[in-house]
Amino acid sequence: MTRKVVHISLAIIGFIVLTSKSCEPDVGIDQAIEMKAKQDSTLKELKNEFESAYLFEDKLLVYGEKAKQKLLDFADYLSLYSNKNIDTLFKQQIREMIYRLFYNDDAIIRLSVVPTKSTGNINYHLTTLLCSIDTSKYTSIEFVIANLKIVEPLHLESAERYIGKLGCRFRITGITENDTILLYETSNQVKIITTRTSKQFGTDTSLLVWQVFLVEVDAVN
Repeated sequence: MTRKVVHISLAIIGFIVLTSKSCEPDVGIDQAIEMKAKQDSTLKELKNEFESAYLFEDKLLVYGEKAKQKLLDFADYLSLYSNKNIDTLFKQQIREMIYRLFYNDDAIIRLSVVPTKSTGNINYHLTTLLCSIDTSKYTSIEFVIANLKIVEPLHLESAERYIGKLGCRFRITGITENDTILLYETSNQVKIITTRTSKQFGTDTSLLVWQVFLVEVDAVN
């Protein structure tokens, strides 16, 4: 009698185990559903963050700081671009990265890699400056920014467009194997703009998002 009870108990336990396994959800399907839900949630957050019709003061301050970082990146990229020893393909990539910092492809850039004390006659465009760097006699050229600050906070100019200004001081030096020469040093004002542009997220999703760009680099003196 005892053995019979044991056999029946084992059979019941086996049935419970088999039943519980059959009731478990498909892990693969659950992961796919969870991933899709996370993607939808992330996309919704991005839309709420970037696709708003207006920017409030806290967001404008954030974009002002992003503009400062883009200006620092501009100086770093120019220094890299000027190095005569870098790979041609890498140089082309840096050139493209420089252009992407600006709102217009051929922005006015009042900077010079030719030794000069005059700033009023310099009216270079971005392409002109890059060509000047290409033909320079220096092994590399160092672009350094100091005293970077926001002199005119971003503010509404028109629908979907905010403008402002940064202040800084550029110091440009030419470097050869034997010498380092100060080429140009001046105070500058840099116009910036925040506007909405189309940006791709993944392969089939694009959003109209707020982005900040440099507009032009003007000389103060």
